[in-house]
Amino acid sequence: MALKAELKELNVEEEILKMFDLTKDMLDSTWEGFRRQNKEKLQQAEIIGREIHTREKVLTGSIMKDHPRKEDSSLEEFLIFLPSHLERIGDDIELLIRSTRSIIIEGMCFSDRAIKEINSLFAKAEELLESTRNSLTTGDREQINRVREEGIKFQEMIGEYSLSHYDRLIQGSCMPKASSIYLAILDYLSDIEKHLRKMAK
Repeated sequence: MALKAELKELNVEEEILKMFDLTKDMLDSTWEGFRRQNKEKLQQAEIIGREIHTREKVLTGSIMKDHPRKEDSSLEEFLIFLPSHLERIGDDIELLIRSTRSIIIEGMCFSDRAIKEINSLFAKAEELLESTRNSLTTGDREQINRVREEGIKFQEMIGEYSLSHYDRLIQGSCMPKASSIYLAILDYLSDIEKHLRKMAK
């Protein structure tokens, strides 16, 4: 109830920016949980995720109430569009948390190369998230275009990592269970970027 009361005092743009910040914090805590194999960081990320879900529901309801649908206006669709995608990114991060927790509990071993690849994707995802947030406040079209261009490169990186990984699997240098988790992590990070690029469009 306290959070709902707080949201009533904020304007839509401020709340969307807050959701961006929370999403970045959630991703950062998850990444740290992966790097350090730390369950507490994963728990912190889950708490942030619950706040993101609550804020999205309250904000979307407020937008629909304050901006009734009009045939000649796309304002409502635009305003709802951003919180919805941020919540979906939160869903993908929750899946990253689940995968990382499995790695910790089952004591899975990833190769140095696989760890380096995942860390590079986490870093790039954070960079794209922050750039998307900044472009909302500045309206800088060049920055928005860079988010879209870098997003395409991000997907190309994932494609290259997947192919290299399949080669390692065929050669027997990767355990099947660890392989499934690795590929799932790549998929979740890929989905995060797709939502960011849709927002940039």
